[in-house]
Amino acid sequence: MRRASLFTIFLIVFIDLVGFGIVLPNQQLYGEKFGIANTFALVMIGPAYSLFQFLFAPLLGRWSDRVGRRPVLIVSQAGTVVGFLLMYASHFFADPSGAGAGAMFAIVLLYLSRIIDGISGGNISIANACVADITTPQDRAKGMGIIGAAFGIGFVAGPLIGAGTSVTLGLQAVPMVAAAFSLTAMILTIFTLPETRPPETAPNAALKSDVRRFSFAAMIPTLTRPIIGGMVLMFFANGFSFAGMEQTFSLIIQFRLHLSEKETSWRSGLLFGVIGVIIVIVQGGLIRPLTKTFGEAKLVAAGPIIIAAGLILVGLAGLYIPAWPGFIGGSALMAVGSSLFNPSLASLISRHAGKDEQGEILGVNQGMASLARGVGPILAGVLYASFAPEAPYYASAGICLVVGLVALARQKQLRPPEVAPP
Repeated sequence: MRRASLFTIFLIVFIDLVGFGIVLPNQQLYGEKFGIANTFALVMIGPAYSLFQFLFAPLLGRWSDRVGRRPVLIVSQAGTVVGFLLMYASHFFADPSGAGAGAMFAIVLLYLSRIIDGISGGNISIANACVADITTPQDRAKGMGIIGAAFGIGFVAGPLIGAGTSVTLGLQAVPMVAAAFSLTAMILTIFTLPETRPPETAPNAALKSDVRRFSFAAMIPTLTRPIIGGMVLMFFANGFSFAGMEQTFSLIIQFRLHLSEKETSWRSGLLFGVIGVIIVIVQGGLIRPLTKTFGEAKLVAAGPIIIAAGLILVGLAGLYIPAWPGFIGGSALMAVGSSLFNPSLASLISRHAGKDEQGEILGVNQGMASLARGVGPILAGVLYASFAPEAPYYASAGICLVVGLVALARQKQLRPPEVAPP
Protein backbone atom coordinates (compact mmCIF):
# COMPACT_ATOMS: atom_id res chain seq x y z
CA MET A 1 0.00 0.00 0.00
CA ARG A 2 2.80 2.39 0.89
CA ARG A 3 4.54 1.98 -2.49
CA ALA A 4 1.31 2.42 -4.47
CA SER A 5 0.28 5.39 -2.35
CA LEU A 6 3.61 7.15 -2.83
CA PHE A 7 3.38 6.68 -6.60
CA THR A 8 -0.11 8.16 -6.74
CA ILE A 9 0.90 11.03 -4.45
CA PHE A 10 3.91 11.64 -6.69
CA LEU A 11 1.60 11.85 -9.71
CA ILE A 12 -0.83 14.20 -7.96
CA VAL A 13 1.91 16.72 -7.17
CA PHE A 14 3.36 16.35 -10.66
CA ILE A 15 -0.03 17.20 -12.21
CA ASP A 16 -0.49 20.18 -9.89
CA LEU A 17 2.84 21.66 -11.00
CA VAL A 18 2.15 20.92 -14.68
CA GLY A 19 -1.00 23.00 -14.38
CA PHE A 20 0.83 25.79 -12.59
CA GLY A 21 3.78 25.68 -14.99
CA ILE A 22 2.01 25.72 -18.34
CA VAL A 23 1.22 29.41 -17.94
CA LEU A 24 4.76 30.51 -17.03
CA PRO A 25 6.49 30.53 -20.45
CA ASN A 26 3.41 31.78 -22.31
CA GLN A 27 2.61 35.05 -20.61
CA GLN A 28 3.60 37.09 -23.66
CA LEU A 29 1.44 34.85 -25.85
CA TYR A 30 -1.55 35.37 -23.56
CA GLY A 31 -0.97 39.09 -23.83
CA GLU A 32 -0.83 38.85 -27.61
CA LYS A 33 -3.92 36.62 -27.98
CA PHE A 34 -6.12 38.21 -25.31
CA GLY A 35 -5.09 41.82 -25.82
CA ILE A 36 -3.53 42.16 -22.34
CA ALA A 37 -0.99 44.93 -22.91
CA ASN A 38 -0.29 45.80 -19.27
CA THR A 39 2.78 44.01 -17.84
CA PHE A 40 1.32 43.94 -14.34
CA ALA A 41 -1.91 42.31 -15.61
CA LEU A 42 0.16 39.63 -17.36
CA VAL A 43 2.17 38.94 -14.22
CA MET A 44 -1.05 38.48 -12.21
CA ILE A 45 -2.37 35.53 -14.27
CA GLY A 46 -0.36 33.10 -12.15
CA PRO A 47 -1.01 34.73 -8.75
CA ALA A 48 -4.79 34.59 -9.36
CA TYR A 49 -4.43 30.83 -8.81
CA SER A 50 -2.17 31.17 -5.79
CA LEU A 51 -4.20 33.77 -3.90
CA PHE A 52 -7.31 31.58 -3.91
CA GLN A 53 -5.25 28.52 -3.08
CA PHE A 54 -4.11 30.45 -0.01
CA LEU A 55 -7.71 30.99 1.06
CA PHE A 56 -8.83 27.40 0.58
CA ALA A 57 -5.79 25.14 1.16
CA PRO A 58 -6.09 25.34 4.99
CA LEU A 59 -9.81 24.52 4.76
CA LEU A 60 -9.14 21.54 2.50
CA GLY A 61 -6.36 20.40 4.82
CA ARG A 62 -8.67 20.53 7.83
CA TRP A 63 -11.35 18.67 5.89
CA SER A 64 -8.80 15.96 5.09
CA ASP A 65 -8.14 15.55 8.84
CA ARG A 66 -11.88 15.18 9.40
CA VAL A 67 -13.19 13.13 6.45
CA GLY A 68 -10.00 11.59 5.06
CA ARG A 69 -7.35 12.48 2.48
CA ARG A 70 -8.76 10.53 -0.47
CA PRO A 71 -12.20 12.21 -0.91
CA VAL A 72 -10.73 15.70 -0.53
CA LEU A 73 -8.07 14.92 -3.14
CA ILE A 74 -10.72 13.75 -5.60
CA VAL A 75 -12.74 16.95 -5.16
CA SER A 76 -9.58 19.01 -5.56
CA GLN A 77 -8.63 17.25 -8.79
CA ALA A 78 -12.12 17.65 -10.21
CA GLY A 79 -11.85 21.39 -9.65
CA THR A 80 -8.54 21.43 -11.50
CA VAL A 81 -10.16 19.76 -14.53
CA VAL A 82 -12.98 22.32 -14.52
CA GLY A 83 -10.46 25.15 -14.32
CA PHE A 84 -8.56 23.93 -17.38
CA LEU A 85 -11.77 23.49 -19.37
CA LEU A 86 -12.70 27.09 -18.59
CA MET A 87 -9.27 28.23 -19.75
CA TYR A 88 -9.85 26.36 -23.01
CA ALA A 89 -13.27 27.99 -23.43
CA SER A 90 -11.79 31.47 -22.95
CA HIS A 91 -9.88 31.15 -26.25
CA PHE A 92 -13.12 31.15 -28.27
CA PHE A 93 -13.79 34.75 -27.19
CA ALA A 94 -10.22 36.08 -27.31
CA ASP A 95 -9.50 39.20 -29.37
CA PRO A 96 -5.92 40.48 -29.80
CA SER A 97 -7.23 44.04 -29.97
CA GLY A 98 -8.61 43.71 -26.45
CA ALA A 99 -11.70 45.67 -27.50
CA GLY A 100 -15.35 44.76 -27.08
CA ALA A 101 -17.42 42.71 -24.67
CA GLY A 102 -16.21 39.41 -26.11
CA ALA A 103 -12.57 40.26 -25.45
CA MET A 104 -13.35 41.30 -21.88
CA PHE A 105 -15.34 38.09 -21.34
CA ALA A 106 -12.34 36.06 -22.57
CA ILE A 107 -10.05 37.76 -20.05
CA VAL A 108 -12.60 37.20 -17.27
CA LEU A 109 -12.83 33.49 -18.17
CA LEU A 110 -9.04 33.24 -18.24
CA TYR A 111 -8.73 34.63 -14.72
CA LEU A 112 -11.78 32.66 -13.51
CA SER A 113 -10.17 29.44 -14.69
CA ARG A 114 -7.13 30.10 -12.50
CA ILE A 115 -9.34 31.13 -9.55
CA ILE A 116 -11.39 27.91 -9.67
CA ASP A 117 -8.23 25.85 -9.92
CA GLY A 118 -6.87 27.73 -6.90
CA ILE A 119 -10.03 27.20 -4.84
CA SER A 120 -9.72 23.45 -5.31
CA GLY A 121 -5.91 23.49 -5.23
CA GLY A 122 -5.15 21.83 -1.92
CA ASN A 123 -3.37 18.98 -3.68
CA ILE A 124 0.14 19.60 -2.41
CA SER A 125 -0.78 20.18 1.23
CA ILE A 126 -2.93 17.03 1.30
CA ALA A 127 -0.19 15.10 -0.49
CA ASN A 128 2.23 16.23 2.24
CA ALA A 129 -0.25 15.01 4.85
CA CYS A 130 -0.51 11.63 3.03
CA VAL A 131 3.27 11.25 3.13
CA ALA A 132 3.28 12.15 6.83
CA ASP A 133 0.61 9.47 7.37
CA ILE A 134 2.64 6.65 5.84
CA THR A 135 6.23 7.53 6.83
CA THR A 136 8.11 7.37 10.09
CA PRO A 137 9.54 10.60 11.51
CA GLN A 138 13.04 9.42 10.57
CA ASP A 139 12.01 8.90 6.92
CA ARG A 140 9.88 12.04 6.71
CA ALA A 141 12.48 14.10 4.83
CA LYS A 142 12.87 11.29 2.26
CA GLY A 143 9.09 11.17 1.79
CA MET A 144 8.91 14.93 1.40
CA GLY A 145 11.79 14.60 -1.06
CA ILE A 146 9.60 12.35 -3.23
CA ILE A 147 7.04 15.14 -3.33
CA GLY A 148 9.85 17.55 -4.12
CA ALA A 149 10.97 15.34 -7.00
CA ALA A 150 7.42 15.34 -8.37
CA PHE A 151 7.44 19.11 -7.94
CA GLY A 152 10.65 19.30 -9.95
CA ILE A 153 9.44 17.03 -12.76
CA GLY A 154 6.22 19.02 -12.94
CA PHE A 155 8.28 22.19 -13.06
CA VAL A 156 10.17 20.68 -16.01
CA ALA A 157 7.13 19.31 -17.80
CA GLY A 158 4.74 22.21 -17.22
CA PRO A 159 6.72 24.94 -18.97
CA LEU A 160 7.93 22.55 -21.68
CA ILE A 161 4.40 21.28 -22.34
CA GLY A 162 3.15 24.85 -22.33
CA ALA A 163 5.87 26.05 -24.69
CA GLY A 164 5.85 23.03 -27.01
CA THR A 165 2.08 22.74 -27.26
CA SER A 166 1.51 26.44 -27.84
CA VAL A 167 4.13 26.58 -30.61
CA THR A 168 3.04 23.37 -32.39
CA LEU A 169 -0.71 23.12 -31.76
CA GLY A 170 -1.63 26.63 -30.66
CA LEU A 171 -2.15 28.25 -27.29
CA GLN A 172 -5.74 26.97 -27.03
CA ALA A 173 -4.53 23.34 -26.97
CA VAL A 174 -2.44 23.83 -23.81
CA PRO A 175 -5.31 23.69 -21.26
CA MET A 176 -6.83 20.62 -22.94
CA VAL A 177 -3.54 18.74 -22.59
CA ALA A 178 -3.32 19.79 -18.96
CA ALA A 179 -6.97 18.78 -18.36
CA ALA A 180 -6.19 15.32 -19.73
CA PHE A 181 -3.32 14.97 -17.24
CA SER A 182 -5.53 16.09 -14.37
CA LEU A 183 -8.36 13.73 -15.32
CA THR A 184 -5.88 10.85 -15.44
CA ALA A 185 -4.61 11.70 -11.95
CA MET A 186 -8.18 11.86 -10.61
CA ILE A 187 -9.01 8.43 -12.07
CA LEU A 188 -5.86 6.95 -10.57
CA THR A 189 -6.72 8.47 -7.19
CA ILE A 190 -10.20 6.94 -7.32
CA PHE A 191 -9.00 3.46 -8.24
CA THR A 192 -5.49 3.13 -6.76
CA LEU A 193 -5.09 5.39 -3.71
CA PRO A 194 -6.28 3.92 -0.41
CA GLU A 195 -7.10 6.16 2.51
CA THR A 196 -3.82 7.02 4.26
CA ARG A 197 -5.10 8.76 7.39
CA PRO A 198 -4.52 6.38 10.33
CA PRO A 199 -7.84 5.13 11.80
CA GLU A 200 -6.74 6.05 15.32
CA THR A 201 -6.51 9.74 14.37
CA ALA A 202 -10.11 9.91 13.08
CA PRO A 203 -12.02 12.54 15.11
CA ASN A 204 -15.29 11.84 16.84
CA ALA A 205 -18.60 13.06 15.48
CA ALA A 206 -18.45 16.34 17.41
CA LEU A 207 -15.09 17.20 15.94
CA LYS A 208 -16.22 16.18 12.46
CA SER A 209 -19.04 18.71 12.66
CA ASP A 210 -16.46 21.35 13.57
CA VAL A 211 -15.35 21.50 9.94
CA ARG A 212 -18.61 23.26 9.07
CA ARG A 213 -17.69 26.06 11.46
CA PHE A 214 -14.11 26.38 10.22
CA SER A 215 -12.98 29.91 9.47
CA PHE A 216 -9.71 31.28 8.18
CA ALA A 217 -9.07 32.66 11.64
CA ALA A 218 -8.21 29.05 12.52
CA MET A 219 -4.85 29.69 10.84
CA ILE A 220 -3.87 32.00 13.70
CA PRO A 221 -3.14 29.24 16.28
CA THR A 222 -0.71 27.59 13.85
CA LEU A 223 0.99 30.88 12.98
CA THR A 224 1.40 31.83 16.64
CA ARG A 225 2.88 28.51 17.80
CA PRO A 226 6.45 29.30 18.94
CA ILE A 227 8.35 26.93 16.63
CA ILE A 228 5.90 25.88 13.93
CA GLY A 229 4.64 29.43 13.37
CA GLY A 230 8.15 30.71 12.78
CA MET A 231 8.87 27.95 10.27
CA VAL A 232 5.65 28.63 8.36
CA LEU A 233 6.59 32.32 8.15
CA MET A 234 10.04 31.33 6.84
CA PHE A 235 8.31 29.21 4.19
CA PHE A 236 6.20 32.24 3.28
CA ALA A 237 9.13 34.66 3.03
CA ASN A 238 11.21 32.33 0.89
CA GLY A 239 8.24 31.50 -1.35
CA PHE A 240 7.45 35.20 -1.67
CA SER A 241 10.91 35.77 -3.14
CA PHE A 242 10.86 32.75 -5.45
CA ALA A 243 7.39 33.59 -6.79
CA GLY A 244 8.47 37.00 -8.02
CA MET A 245 11.08 35.25 -10.14
CA GLU A 246 8.58 32.71 -11.52
CA GLN A 247 6.20 35.33 -12.85
CA THR A 248 8.78 37.75 -14.30
CA PHE A 249 11.40 35.29 -15.58
CA SER A 250 10.09 35.07 -19.14
CA LEU A 251 9.68 38.86 -19.20
CA ILE A 252 13.30 39.59 -18.26
CA ILE A 253 14.54 36.96 -20.73
CA GLN A 254 12.59 38.60 -23.54
CA PHE A 255 13.79 42.07 -22.50
CA ARG A 256 17.48 41.18 -22.15
CA LEU A 257 17.73 38.94 -25.24
CA HIS A 258 15.33 40.92 -27.50
CA LEU A 259 13.32 37.82 -28.46
CA SER A 260 9.95 37.39 -30.14
CA GLU A 261 7.04 36.05 -28.09
CA LYS A 262 7.38 32.47 -29.35
CA GLU A 263 11.17 32.47 -29.01
CA THR A 264 10.73 33.65 -25.44
CA SER A 265 8.26 30.83 -24.76
CA TRP A 266 10.81 28.23 -25.88
CA ARG A 267 13.84 29.79 -24.14
CA SER A 268 12.09 30.38 -20.82
CA GLY A 269 10.54 26.91 -20.99
CA LEU A 270 14.02 25.41 -21.36
CA LEU A 271 15.39 27.42 -18.44
CA PHE A 272 12.47 26.39 -16.25
CA GLY A 273 13.33 22.87 -17.39
CA VAL A 274 16.89 23.32 -16.08
CA ILE A 275 15.44 24.34 -12.71
CA GLY A 276 13.13 21.33 -12.68
CA VAL A 277 15.82 18.79 -13.63
CA ILE A 278 18.07 19.95 -10.81
CA ILE A 279 15.17 19.83 -8.34
CA VAL A 280 14.47 16.24 -9.42
CA ILE A 281 18.13 15.23 -8.97
CA VAL A 282 18.51 16.84 -5.56
CA GLN A 283 15.12 16.03 -4.06
CA GLY A 284 14.73 12.66 -5.76
CA GLY A 285 18.14 11.25 -4.87
CA LEU A 286 20.41 13.54 -2.85
CA ILE A 287 18.12 14.88 -0.15
CA ARG A 288 18.24 11.74 2.01
CA PRO A 289 22.06 11.47 2.29
CA LEU A 290 22.32 15.24 2.71
CA THR A 291 19.76 15.13 5.51
CA LYS A 292 21.62 12.30 7.25
CA THR A 293 24.92 14.17 6.96
CA PHE A 294 23.86 17.71 7.85
CA GLY A 295 20.32 17.49 9.28
CA GLU A 296 17.22 19.33 8.09
CA ALA A 297 17.90 22.48 10.12
CA LYS A 298 21.24 23.19 8.40
CA LEU A 299 19.75 22.58 4.96
CA VAL A 300 16.95 25.02 5.78
CA ALA A 301 19.58 27.69 6.48
CA ALA A 302 21.71 26.94 3.41
CA GLY A 303 18.84 26.87 0.90
CA PRO A 304 17.76 30.55 0.96
CA ILE A 305 21.38 31.78 0.83
CA ILE A 306 22.00 29.73 -2.31
CA ILE A 307 18.72 30.98 -3.82
CA ALA A 308 19.81 34.57 -3.11
CA ALA A 309 23.03 34.02 -5.07
CA GLY A 310 21.01 32.69 -8.01
CA LEU A 311 18.62 35.64 -7.96
CA ILE A 312 21.53 38.08 -8.04
CA LEU A 313 23.05 36.27 -11.03
CA VAL A 314 19.77 36.52 -12.97
CA GLY A 315 19.55 40.22 -12.17
CA LEU A 316 23.08 40.76 -13.46
CA ALA A 317 22.59 38.65 -16.62
CA GLY A 318 22.90 40.77 -19.74
CA LEU A 319 24.09 43.80 -17.75
CA TYR A 320 27.41 43.03 -16.08
CA ILE A 321 27.83 39.39 -17.09
CA PRO A 322 26.92 37.53 -20.32
CA ALA A 323 23.20 36.88 -20.53
CA TRP A 324 23.05 33.10 -21.03
CA PRO A 325 25.70 32.13 -18.44
CA GLY A 326 23.91 34.41 -15.98
CA PHE A 327 20.48 32.96 -16.66
CA ILE A 328 21.68 29.33 -16.61
CA GLY A 329 23.90 29.76 -13.56
CA GLY A 330 21.24 31.68 -11.69
CA SER A 331 18.61 29.07 -12.54
CA ALA A 332 20.87 26.27 -11.31
CA LEU A 333 21.59 27.98 -7.99
CA MET A 334 17.92 28.77 -7.40
CA ALA A 335 17.03 25.15 -8.10
CA VAL A 336 19.65 23.78 -5.70
CA GLY A 337 18.66 26.17 -2.92
CA SER A 338 14.96 25.46 -3.36
CA SER A 339 15.62 21.71 -3.39
CA LEU A 340 17.41 21.91 -0.04
CA PHE A 341 15.00 24.31 1.64
CA ASN A 342 11.48 23.15 0.76
CA PRO A 343 11.48 19.43 1.67
CA SER A 344 13.68 20.01 4.73
CA LEU A 345 11.40 22.68 6.16
CA ALA A 346 8.23 20.72 5.29
CA SER A 347 9.71 17.72 7.11
CA LEU A 348 10.54 19.81 10.18
CA ILE A 349 7.04 21.31 10.29
CA SER A 350 5.50 17.84 10.04
CA ARG A 351 7.77 16.40 12.75
CA HIS A 352 6.95 19.22 15.15
CA ALA A 353 3.20 18.70 14.56
CA GLY A 354 0.98 16.07 16.16
CA LYS A 355 -0.28 13.03 14.27
CA ASP A 356 -3.89 14.20 14.33
CA GLU A 357 -3.15 17.67 12.92
CA GLN A 358 -0.90 16.90 9.95
CA GLY A 359 -3.48 17.92 7.33
CA GLU A 360 -4.44 21.11 9.12
CA ILE A 361 -0.91 22.36 9.83
CA LEU A 362 0.50 21.35 6.45
CA GLY A 363 -2.59 22.93 4.89
CA VAL A 364 -1.83 26.21 6.67
CA ASN A 365 1.75 25.94 5.49
CA GLN A 366 0.67 25.32 1.90
CA GLY A 367 -1.85 28.13 2.21
CA MET A 368 0.87 30.54 3.28
CA ALA A 369 3.08 29.29 0.43
CA SER A 370 0.19 29.99 -1.93
CA LEU A 371 -0.24 33.46 -0.45
CA ALA A 372 3.45 34.02 -1.10
CA ARG A 373 3.02 32.95 -4.74
CA GLY A 374 0.08 35.33 -4.92
CA VAL A 375 1.52 38.50 -3.37
CA GLY A 376 5.18 37.98 -4.30
CA PRO A 377 4.52 38.70 -7.99
CA ILE A 378 2.60 41.85 -7.06
CA LEU A 379 5.74 43.42 -5.59
CA ALA A 380 7.84 41.94 -8.41
CA GLY A 381 5.50 43.37 -11.04
CA VAL A 382 5.56 46.83 -9.47
CA LEU A 383 9.36 46.82 -9.17
CA TYR A 384 9.77 45.48 -12.71
CA ALA A 385 7.44 48.04 -14.30
CA SER A 386 8.32 51.05 -12.14
CA PHE A 387 12.07 50.71 -11.58
CA ALA A 388 14.03 48.16 -13.60
CA PRO A 389 13.72 44.51 -14.74
CA GLU A 390 16.45 43.46 -12.30
CA ALA A 391 14.91 45.26 -9.29
CA PRO A 392 12.63 42.38 -8.16
CA TYR A 393 15.57 39.96 -8.25
CA TYR A 394 17.74 42.09 -5.98
CA ALA A 395 14.84 42.67 -3.57
CA SER A 396 14.04 38.95 -3.46
CA ALA A 397 17.70 38.10 -2.88
CA GLY A 398 17.70 40.37 0.18
CA ILE A 399 14.62 38.62 1.62
CA CYS A 400 16.18 35.18 1.06
CA LEU A 401 19.37 36.25 2.82
CA VAL A 402 17.33 37.34 5.84
CA VAL A 403 15.52 33.95 5.91
CA GLY A 404 18.85 32.10 5.76
CA LEU A 405 20.35 34.16 8.58
CA VAL A 406 17.28 33.68 10.77
CA ALA A 407 17.46 29.92 10.17
CA LEU A 408 21.16 29.95 11.13
CA ALA A 409 20.36 31.79 14.35
CA ARG A 410 17.55 29.37 15.27
CA GLN A 411 19.30 26.05 14.60
CA LYS A 412 18.61 24.68 18.08
CA GLN A 413 14.88 25.48 17.97
CA LEU A 414 14.48 24.10 14.45
CA ARG A 415 15.89 20.67 15.23
CA PRO A 416 13.13 18.04 15.28
CA PRO A 417 11.97 16.53 18.57
CA GLU A 418 13.38 13.09 19.40
CA VAL A 419 9.87 11.64 19.50
CA ALA A 420 7.01 12.92 17.34
CA PRO A 421 4.27 14.65 19.36
CA PRO A 422 1.25 12.42 20.09
